[in-house]
Formats: sequence, C-alpha cells, structure tokens
Amino acid sequence: MPDHVRAAVLEDVAITYRTALDADENSKVRIHLALEQGVTTRELEEELGVPQQTISRWGRQGKEALERRREARAKRESGGQPTGEDPVRPGEPGPVG
Repeated sequence: MPDHVRAAVLEDVAITYRTALDADENSKVRIHLALEQGVTTRELEEELGVPQQTISRWGRQGKEALERRREARAKRESGGQPTGEDPVRPGEPGPVG
C-alpha cells in the first residue's frame, strides 16, 4: 500500500475512533444529566437494558466529563493558553484540523 494511502487510512481510523469516544462520552454526560433531573437508575436500566451498577458508573463518568468540559470552557474564556492536548480527555492530543 502506498504511503499516502496508508496515511489516509490511518487518519480515517483515528477520526472514527475519536468520534466513537466523543459519542460514548456524550452518552455518559446525558445519563448523568438524566440522573440529576430525577430519572432513576431503575428506569434507565429498563430503558437501556444495562444493569443499574453500570448506569451508576456511567453517571459518575458523565459527571467527571461534564466538569472537565466546564473547566476547559472557563479556561478558554479566561484567556488560558491551549496546551495542545484534548481538554475533554487530558493526556490525549487535541483534534486534528
């Protein structure tokens, strides 16, 4: 496979992977927000077909993700300099493009 084709395929895989991670995190944030609004883990278990223990874990992860997003937004709005890493997932490079 030519190098330019290999590079394009790898970039496509990376974009797809980041998109999947973003979708997963967005779902967890939505679960956290639903729990905050009074939806029970039992209701979510029945709706999603996922054990309550998993719903609780995802809710905690969603809360953490939302807090990271808020901190990153506050930093941007206060003129904080970007570090080159993804503010939503510290330690990972930011989006390409």
